[in-house]
Amino acid sequence: MTSSDPGWDRAPTELFDEWARGAVRKLPLYRRLCEGAALDREVAERLLLAPDPSQRIPNLLLAAVHDVVLSADDGADSVALRAWYASAVDEPRPVGDGADDPWPHFRSLALQHEGVAELLRTRATQTNEVGRCATILLALAGPMAEGRSMGLVEVGASAGLNLLLDGYGYRYHRAGAGNGSDAVVAGGAPLVLDCLLRGPNEPPVPPAVPVISSRVGVDRTPVDLADPDRARWLVACQWPDQPKRVIRARTAVAMAHGRRPRVVVGDAVDDVARLVAEVPESALPVVFSTWVMSYLSAERQRSFVSELDHVGRERDLSLVFAEQPGLVPGLAEAGVVPGRPDGAADGSATALVRVDWRDGQRRAHRLADQHPHGSWVEWLG
Repeated sequence: MTSSDPGWDRAPTELFDEWARGAVRKLPLYRRLCEGAALDREVAERLLLAPDPSQRIPNLLLAAVHDVVLSADDGADSVALRAWYASAVDEPRPVGDGADDPWPHFRSLALQHEGVAELLRTRATQTNEVGRCATILLALAGPMAEGRSMGLVEVGASAGLNLLLDGYGYRYHRAGAGNGSDAVVAGGAPLVLDCLLRGPNEPPVPPAVPVISSRVGVDRTPVDLADPDRARWLVACQWPDQPKRVIRARTAVAMAHGRRPRVVVGDAVDDVARLVAEVPESALPVVFSTWVMSYLSAERQRSFVSELDHVGRERDLSLVFAEQPGLVPGLAEAGVVPGRPDGAADGSATALVRVDWRDGQRRAHRLADQHPHGSWVEWLG
């Protein structure tokens, strides 16, 4: 939702109901917790502790409780609830009724644990989902073919894990196909990201990761991975029903300790041009963001494109973003959210778009639709 989205005026219980029926409907633990909060106004309204309206979303409360579960907290409800979290135990307890229902313990922590309240007041959801690098790499295939190194500028970088995309490996595969048909890039990397290919088109999988000459991120509240509490928060923002994502996040955090990316405190709109100017003249600046623009108002989205238009008159650059089209009206108004080439209507999928400024001219490409976390991609060409 953007800050102008009337959804922020809806009752928190409605938001939890929407999540239970949508985002987490296939995840037994989080579906049960969202169903419980949807029927419990007192719990749902804990979201109102967040000072930023854009953060009053179910995932913030889920992450706050998850963080307490992952910590060394030895309270009775923390210890009891931990049994259902695959991120905390090897064999999580099945979600059920009666004694097998995690809701009473979750409710107690949500209402009574001061640590949960403090996280709601001071933190923002920051998944820093590295799985999205699998689709970003595909979007970079075109600029890579130009033969220049790249200077990455990530907007909404969090801890900067996606700035390290050249350190990961990638495996693109189709359902039911043998391993011999997989397209693999840097398969010997410590972390290999899997992406399922959908649809009839084959994406332009590059033969190698890009050559990156500089990298910098900007975020309102960057995550310092040297702080164990902050690093744990990144993991807490993952969903415990998806243990592979949790493992992926922990692996990426461990890898980042040896290659600490630079992430500065700043604003997506006000600081992007300054950061692009830091990219060496010999390199192509590539600005990228994933599920960040939707947190800006439509006006700020338009201003973001305007800032890059000014830069694009002076030097070549590219913008890569992954957003749900309906949540970025300002980008659409600025002319950088093309429709699908086949004319199909936009659904709830995330659109992968690349905008190129070359010789002062701007051109936007609708490359693909994808899962929000990069687990699958439908290449549109």
